[in-house]
Amino acid sequence: MTKPDIRQLWEGMVQGDETLFLRLFRLLYPALQAYGMKIQPDQGLVKDAIHQTFLYFWEKRDQLDHVLQHEGYIYTSFRRQLLSVARQQTDGLSFPGDSLAAVAEQAIPSHEDFLIHLNSTQELQQAIAAAIARLSARKQLFIRLRYYEGLSYADISARTGVAERTIYNKIHESIKNLRRELAKAGFPQEILSSVQLLLR
Repeated sequence: MTKPDIRQLWEGMVQGDETLFLRLFRLLYPALQAYGMKIQPDQGLVKDAIHQTFLYFWEKRDQLDHVLQHEGYIYTSFRRQLLSVARQQTDGLSFPGDSLAAVAEQAIPSHEDFLIHLNSTQELQQAIAAAIARLSARKQLFIRLRYYEGLSYADISARTGVAERTIYNKIHESIKNLRRELAKAGFPQEILSSVQLLLR
């Protein structure tokens, strides 16, 4: 199963396509979370910053058609948002020697960091695609209809003639298989628990 690249998803978002916007969010969420945890080891703050960053993108989408380096812009915007959220949380709790500027300087991603995160995202998507390919043809069909086409269990049942409960069970088994395969590949628990979000 092929996925649109980041440029296509970004351009779709700018044009107001909510489905492509959500796919962009789900595609980049794991890598942004991993990057954010290097800057601010508070998972709650990192998640808030990711959500606020993408909310900003959606609200300002008609002003973002000038962006050319899409992934670099996303990472930079997220970093700024995360530092802003962290600053709000620690207002009044600073200590001698603390320097937000110093933290910000450390948080600026190098070209090498950027390539690492880009590769991590691509590796994750490749691992998911490979894991799906190892499922039975029937399970692959249910996964495609449920997550890539967005059909309800009732719609899938109507299309395939299979009972809803059977479809639910097969998809549940498939998700467990995907998590097991990703765990073998060394992906962290945060990724494993978000498998359904990545199947878009």
